[in-house]
Amino acid sequence: MKRVLLIIMLMLGVLSARAQIAQFQALYIYNFAKNIGWPPEDASKDLVITVIGDNGLATELNKLAATKAIGSRKVVVRESATSNGIQKSDIVCLGESKSSQIAALVSAQEGNKNLIVSCKSGQCAQGAGISFRTESGKLKFEISNRNISKRGLQVSQKLLQLGTEVD
Repeated sequence: MKRVLLIIMLMLGVLSARAQIAQFQALYIYNFAKNIGWPPEDASKDLVITVIGDNGLATELNKLAATKAIGSRKVVVRESATSNGIQKSDIVCLGESKSSQIAALVSAQEGNKNLIVSCKSGQCAQGAGISFRTESGKLKFEISNRNISKRGLQVSQKLLQLGTEVD
């Protein structure tokens, strides 16, 4: 009985840690959106965030979207199981479990003015604009100004200074 209780407690701890990571990632993504220079023609449109393969992150982004906007833009969160057939999105977040789809996602989104964010470290080298990483138990991010600029977006100096710039 004690063993079963211990296993349940460990599982709850893991789920709690994952939920906390999703909360932090959602806050980061919200702040990324505030520090990107979006095309002027999009100023009156909703800011669409598509999350691929990470229900926890999508849930946390939806919580933020219910109470916060990006400037005057309403935030809309969509979910997708794969990188195929994603509708127009301003930010596309690739969950860690789907990180093997990064090349297909970057290719499929070519020509679109959007920010690709990966929840797996090192994916800026494969075309992501920003990728999350954990360092000493803290959530951090890598940022590729080159990859973001290729997509027709501008990055604030503040955002570049907060992340680890890679190219």
